[in-house]
Amino acid sequence: MINGPLLRRTWRAHGARIGVVAIALGIWAFLMPVIYATFGREMEAIIESGIIPEAMLQLMGGGVFGLDASIALGTGHPFAIVLQVVYPVGFAAASIAGERHRGTLEVLLSRPLSRRSVFVTLLVAILGIAVVTTGATVVGTLVGAAAYGLVGELDLAQHAFLVLNTILLLAALTGVSLALSASFDRPTPAIGIGLAIVLVGYVLEILGQLWPDAEFLGPYSPFHYLRPFEILRGRGEVSDLAVLGAVFVVSVAYGLWRFPRRDLAAPT
Repeated sequence: MINGPLLRRTWRAHGARIGVVAIALGIWAFLMPVIYATFGREMEAIIESGIIPEAMLQLMGGGVFGLDASIALGTGHPFAIVLQVVYPVGFAAASIAGERHRGTLEVLLSRPLSRRSVFVTLLVAILGIAVVTTGATVVGTLVGAAAYGLVGELDLAQHAFLVLNTILLLAALTGVSLALSASFDRPTPAIGIGLAIVLVGYVLEILGQLWPDAEFLGPYSPFHYLRPFEILRGRGEVSDLAVLGAVFVVSVAYGLWRFPRRDLAAPT
């Protein structure tokens, strides 16, 4: 069902931009061990002094600032999130709807290429990008840790869990955004809904952590199911992976059902 030429064309068309995003994420991840090696003791002293409010300590995953806390802070930082979701949300939401809006989708489908094949090929292309960008953060973290002799402090099993959890979150966002793209004739509503899911979800997760009365809002956010502090301290939950996997499966199933049934002047 995957169309090789379309897959290669998609990756080739976005290769330079993917490279820029991956390099930026790699540099960002590299800085986290550097920050810990440079300011770790100072941060520990500040935390132990009680200057930082308890709510902020909860966001930092506890009262100890270690290498895992530094990496977790970098993973959950808005800068890293924006770079990670550029393709799973931005490109995915604009892909099919954008082709439809420009009038090029009918040309694409006039070839011996089914709508399901287009959907699956774009899905695989974006998931491949998510793997590349997530891999860039792993490389950056390892290089930064090696530069300061901190590799021995990394728990590789927990980092592998974090990588899997991150990819599943991006996969879930990709599935939802691509299903939205397959449902609209213009990219604006698809992108708008996709961005709303990210922005509102991030606010709900932060609000739930800072305000105890709003804690019930957390599970409604996709970011609630990626908890880097918990993961890197050995408390990652398989149930989080299951929820993200379920969102991915349901959204992809809907997209594969909806797209062939759209009223387009093209074969299904």
